[in-house]
Amino acid sequence: MPLDFLLQIMRDQDEDKGRRMQAATLAAPYCHAKKGEGGKKEEKAAAAKTVASKFATATPPKLVAAGGKKV
Repeated sequence: MPLDFLLQIMRDQDEDKGRRMQAATLAAPYCHAKKGEGGKKEEKAAAAKTVASKFATATPPKLVAAGGKKV
C-alpha cells in the first residue's frame, strides 16, 4: 500500500532526512485530520455542547412551610 511505503521511508533512520520529511508530509493527511475538518454532524454536536454548557440546570429551591417544617 502507498501509505505503508511512505511510513516505511519516514521511519527508516538510514534514509536521507529530506526524503523522510517529504514522506512524512505526504503521509500526514492520511493519518491525521486537519483541525476543523469534520462533518456537519460533528460541527452541530460541538455547537450544541457549547450552548448546553451555558444553560446548566440549577438546583431546585428548598420548600419550607411556615414554622420551619419541611413540606
